[in-house]
Amino acid sequence: MYCKHCLSELKEGAKFCPHCGSDDSTGWKDGAEFSDLDVDYEDTIKDLQPKKANPIAVIAAIIVAVSFLLTMIAF
Repeated sequence: MYCKHCLSELKEGAKFCPHCGSDDSTGWKDGAEFSDLDVDYEDTIKDLQPKKANPIAVIAAIIVAVSFLLTMIAF
């Protein structure tokens, strides 16, 4: 797949061109140039992916919740 504006090669299913900034909403045309920006497609995709929870933080939260519940039951 190639950008219709700058003819740069795009990843399959890309929503915008990381080289010139053209996208579906601008119609892949002039007026969407952002050539002075250094956009890395792979970093952009990584930033959009949800972050995984820290297992230690999850275990600590469970311990706190169980302790709270046991304290409430005891009284």
